[in-house]
Amino acid sequence: MPIPDPHAATRECLGRPVEGEPGAPPLFVDEPFPPYRFVPGKTPHPFAHAEGYGHGAPRPVPVFLPEDRWRENRAYLRGVDFFNRGWWWEAHEAWEELWHVVEGKDDRQHTLLKALIQLAACALNRERGVGGGAARLLASATAALDGLAPATQLLGVDLVAMRGSAQALLVANVPQVNGFYVPLLEARAD
Repeated sequence: MPIPDPHAATRECLGRPVEGEPGAPPLFVDEPFPPYRFVPGKTPHPFAHAEGYGHGAPRPVPVFLPEDRWRENRAYLRGVDFFNRGWWWEAHEAWEELWHVVEGKDDRQHTLLKALIQLAACALNRERGVGGGAARLLASATAALDGLAPATQLLGVDLVAMRGSAQALLVANVPQVNGFYVPLLEARAD
């Protein structure tokens, strides 16, 4: 299976600018992206396929950090970077690993991570034309976000904007999911 240019996938599939181009969302973690974006059936699975970019490599386990230290949480912010660039599967994976670490330690973080994981999976399903699965994921994700009320922000995410954006951009069965970002309330603290 040929490995496509990751920037071409970002531009052509998603219409998103890459870093350094006008309109590119900010990056929160200074770490290069993988050599390609994983899309099932189009690119090799990063870990299961012998040609995958992470095949055989150890996967670091994220550490638990309390909510108020979200700016220090590299695994969480790495997921935000992937999501904001339309690397849906990679965002899902980054957050899922953290979701397991958070389980039983912080219910609010666990719920938000679940919602973000489902939104990433929903966007990937929309891109792949799997409308039924995407609709179920969207319903579950928005229910999780609703369950965080009356909070209006968590881990820097504007929960009201995230829910509204998800409803507006993921409800239609469209081949591209453009303009869908994690709306962080605060910029990166350097």
